[in-house]
Amino acid sequence: MSSSCLLLSESKKLSADLAKTLPSEVELVTLTEFPEEAGFANDFAFALVDCRAEGNAGWQGSLQALKSAGSDDFPVIAICRPDALAAVRRALQGGADNYLFAPLRKAETNRVIEQCLGGVRATDAAGTELPSDEILLTEGFCGFIGASELMKGVYRQLLKVATADSGVLIQGESGTGKELVARALHSLSRRSQSAFVPVNCGAIPHDLLESELFGYVKGAFTGASGDRIGRVEMAENGTIFLDEIGDMEPLLQVKILRLLQEKTIEPLGWCKEPKKINVRIVSATNRDLEKDIAEGRFREDLYYRLNVVPITLPPLRERRDDVSGLAEFFLRSFNVGFEEPEQVLGITPEALWLLENYNWPGNVRELENVIERAAVMNPGGWIMPLDLPEKIFQPEESDAAAENFSQAAAVALPADGISLKSEVTRLEKELIAEALKRTHGVKEQAARLLKINRTTLIEKIRRNQLEEESA
Repeated sequence: MSSSCLLLSESKKLSADLAKTLPSEVELVTLTEFPEEAGFANDFAFALVDCRAEGNAGWQGSLQALKSAGSDDFPVIAICRPDALAAVRRALQGGADNYLFAPLRKAETNRVIEQCLGGVRATDAAGTELPSDEILLTEGFCGFIGASELMKGVYRQLLKVATADSGVLIQGESGTGKELVARALHSLSRRSQSAFVPVNCGAIPHDLLESELFGYVKGAFTGASGDRIGRVEMAENGTIFLDEIGDMEPLLQVKILRLLQEKTIEPLGWCKEPKKINVRIVSATNRDLEKDIAEGRFREDLYYRLNVVPITLPPLRERRDDVSGLAEFFLRSFNVGFEEPEQVLGITPEALWLLENYNWPGNVRELENVIERAAVMNPGGWIMPLDLPEKIFQPEESDAAAENFSQAAAVALPADGISLKSEVTRLEKELIAEALKRTHGVKEQAARLLKINRTTLIEKIRRNQLEEESA
């Protein structure tokens, strides 16, 4: 087979970068346009096409022509921008066997080339465009519900990272969905047909964690009456998720570092050559590992091995636009377990307003628990403000949204009491009307002013009959 490869690109920089990235024995031939000579593809082992231009820009035609000019097993690789997920999908559908993101990385480039030469073709999972906001708020994305820009950034990261084998460190507060990220990385990867094995390093006693991870052989310790494989070996060809890795003892961190470096394990009591293992390691923590490194509780070399690709999950208080969608999603999920007469009819606008302006220290997990409690306690009715926990009515002074709530609610309380429902409805109605007035009725701009989704605003306008008043 020829040791030459073809690059179709007008970019001299890409050609120079690729020449540095390719193995020294591979000769690079760069052309700016598709050649017309018959049988030219037989002179090359594989080809790469620059697909970074906006739109199709001719590269789709080049892909199809290359596939037609070469044999059935002639590999063609698309080079795309890392943010152009739609272009990756079109390239794969148009005939590309695999893809690379620019700027090129040597290890990734060589891995993709080896796969193509071995007949392995990528799926188009990483080239799939994000669903619409409506779908993201109802059906979700890989288990996540949310259409805020922060969450869309997380989704795009998942699509980019899933196809690689690089280590991923997921960081975020408790309750933000770190295990969901790990499962999404696995399900979107080429390892999805193999096992996904989660391990909570903080929930297993330190003296048992090593045997849980690496297994043991008969007689390794008192009570070891037979061989047992560890969870790392259970994840062979798949993914192991090390949750709360910051709680791991330093001595065990050394073994994880060896696993990452050498791709081998040694069960307790093992006296043979180390076992070769092929797993992807995804880890997570809610601790500040850099602080732990400075204080000598976590190994710096392990941190950098794990943190090749960091993914940080935003807390719920930073994506308030998603609260109403999450609350309604959880309510639909709980309603499935009830008979129709006992199903909760919905969440009132007043209750939604309170949910959206609460600080959520427990994040999505806390919101799910609040909605479940309200649904269980109010079968067949609507979830109203008084169905929510008392803490929802006591926002923290440090939270900006809570301060706005306190200022807006600062009204004189009559001796005979006041209707909270009526006051909250009135306040919501006045704020929406003012936002629409300032934006001359442009709902998208009004939604940004109110820091809610456009679809949520439209529903609130309908409920408050504001369109009729403005007509």
